[in-house]
Amino acid sequence: MLDAVLLEWEGLLADTGAARREAMLRALADEGVAWTAAAYDTCCGGLDVLASATAALARTGRSDATLADLVALRATRGFAERLAQGFTMRPGAAQFIGAAEHRARLAIVTRASRAETEIALRLSGLGPAITVVVTSDDVLDPPPAPAAYVHALQQLTRTRAARSDRVVALVGSSAAVRAARSAGVRALAVGAPAHVALDADAAVDGLAGLTLDLVASLVRVAPAARPA
Repeated sequence: MLDAVLLEWEGLLADTGAARREAMLRALADEGVAWTAAAYDTCCGGLDVLASATAALARTGRSDATLADLVALRATRGFAERLAQGFTMRPGAAQFIGAAEHRARLAIVTRASRAETEIALRLSGLGPAITVVVTSDDVLDPPPAPAAYVHALQQLTRTRAARSDRVVALVGSSAAVRAARSAGVRALAVGAPAHVALDADAAVDGLAGLTLDLVASLVRVAPAARPA
């Protein structure tokens, strides 16, 4: 069986993508930067808020680190305000967590901030099921760098062994697939576009009906050997 499952809450467990995009577009507009939803989706998918602001500004010819920090701060505040009003969980997310928490350790590995993640876990009621939380505040290099996944493995290993070949990351972006696999972790693409699914070890349409046994089978993690 799996030692652990690593999950991105934003876009995977919770439907917050539109609110994140709107917050960034508004923050850019407040600084006089014209940017579209389509451009955001093309340029910023899978990036944390500062990397998104930096990329958007660079694409519009305004590569300015100070301005990127300001836009990221505005976007973070705007998103937190929206998040506090509530959000929708993805179909099957709560059921998957509820069933999986008794059989494997669960970790959140997210490009979102610590504050945003704590709000989301509190509002969703999922906090008690999660063993480790790694956010953009904990690592310097966002995906596709493997730092977040390596850090999660290190945190999990502090209490009990977690072999990377028996850990699966449920992901939705190419950056997360590359990051997880660079950390030696298998990647299961969930509800992702075809080009993302092709890069992952396996893919499913969504969390509804997904079980740990099915996850392990899809990414070819063999059952643990029984003691002699």
